[in-house]
Amino acid sequence: MLLTGEIWNPADLSEVETPVEQRIKYVKNNLKSDIKQLLDIGLTVEELTLMIQQNANIIATQ
Repeated sequence: MLLTGEIWNPADLSEVETPVEQRIKYVKNNLKSDIKQLLDIGLTVEELTLMIQQNANIIATQ
C-alpha cells in the first residue's frame, strides 16, 4: 500500500469481512424493521409505496 500510493479506507474491510449475501440479508432486515415503524406511526402502504418509488426514481437517474 505504501509503495503503490494506494489510500487505505476502513470501509474496504467490509467487502472482505462480510459476504454480499450477508450484507443483503442485513439490509433487508433493517428495511423490514423500518417499514414496521413507519406503519406503526400511521403511514399507509400506499404512502410507503409512493415514497419508495419516488426515491428509487431519483436514485436511478443519478
